[in-house]
Amino acid sequence: MPLQFTPRRSRHTPRFPNAIRAYRIAKGMSQAGLAASLGLHRSLVSRWEHGLRLPSVPRLLQVARVLGATPELLFRECAREDLRADAANPSIA
Repeated sequence: MPLQFTPRRSRHTPRFPNAIRAYRIAKGMSQAGLAASLGLHRSLVSRWEHGLRLPSVPRLLQVARVLGATPELLFRECAREDLRADAANPSIA
């Protein structure tokens, strides 16, 4: 039986893939629409949203601009999400 690799999400890793998805949906954009506006393939946007890949810093700046956000805002919202998760599970911290 072949081994399968499952990426592990560290609780210290920002959860901005969820923020990218939330902003995309709020703008009424599909993954294909966001990808087209960035000159990319839809599968790359999907990988970002699933946490399988991370956008480069220049690409993240483009994503934020298209979504009407800032990279700081995307990360700040994720930090709040992490804080809520830590507050709900104090034994993990």
